[in-house]
Amino acid sequence: MSKNVKMIFEIILVVLAIIIIVQNTTLVNLQVLFWDFKASLIILLILVLSLGMAIGYFLPKLNKNKEKEE
Repeated sequence: MSKNVKMIFEIILVVLAIIIIVQNTTLVNLQVLFWDFKASLIILLILVLSLGMAIGYFLPKLNKNKEKEE
């Protein structure tokens, strides 16, 4: 039973991801300091999501290492 629930959940996530990707394909201007470039909105969303996930993953590990040193 749990495999079926997991598979249904994964299918729902894939369908939602496809809907989000299809709806966010427009080009947007991004200005960072002196740089100005155009990129697809979904690429920027994925980049920001990945950066946030990486920070959320590594920041607690850095704090644990500092606590061990003390």
